[in-house]
This record gives sequence, structure tokens and C-alpha cells, in this order.
Amino acid sequence: MKLSPLESKIFGKVCYGFRRDENKRVETVPQEAEIVQEIFALCLAGNSLEKIQSHLCKQGVPSPSGKAVWSRDVLNKLLNNYKYTFGIIDHVTYCAVEEMKSSRCRNLHRYIGDVEEWDE
Repeated sequence: MKLSPLESKIFGKVCYGFRRDENKRVETVPQEAEIVQEIFALCLAGNSLEKIQSHLCKQGVPSPSGKAVWSRDVLNKLLNNYKYTFGIIDHVTYCAVEEMKSSRCRNLHRYIGDVEEWDE
């Protein structure tokens, strides 16, 4: 899938699963798009970032930087990246992952301004 010229201009930095063609239009990279879809599916199935990391390593899928192991930080950023709704995953999947991740937050009502608590 290719984005329109206007969408390609406002897309900004190209992330894993996308590339720019010779006309600078953003298009998906099929093999990488499948990995992105798999990561979202694994997350929706209830897998932690560590389990997803382990799965990708066992499958021999190199990270976006070419390393053998994906970092949990990279996986988290990927799962938070709305750009994947431009042809790789649908909006419903993205929102479902966001909702699932927010429900996993351990301290939903903790106020960050309680400096004394953080110092303990």
C-alpha cells in the first residue's frame, strides 16, 4: 500500500514496516508489515513485551536496527505508534492494544506530584 503524496509529506520519519519509494511516497514493506501485525496480535493475546521479545528472537526476526534481539523499549514504541494504522493494522486493533496496555498499568490513580512518596 502507498500513501498519497500529501499523506507521505505529513507522515514524517519512516518507521519499521514502511519505506519511501523513488518518488518519496511512503509505502509498506510487506515482510516487515507482517511482523508488525504479529507483534500487535501477540500483545492482544495477552503476551508481555518480554514474551513478544522472546518469540521474535526464537523466530530469528532481527530488530529494526538489525540486532538479533528486540528491546522491550522498541516493542513498546512500536505498539504506541499510531502510524501503523496507515495500512498495516486497523484503527480498532490499535485502540484495543492501547486499552489493554492502559488496563495493565499498576498504579492508575497514583499522583506523580507526591514527591515524598517517590523519595521513599
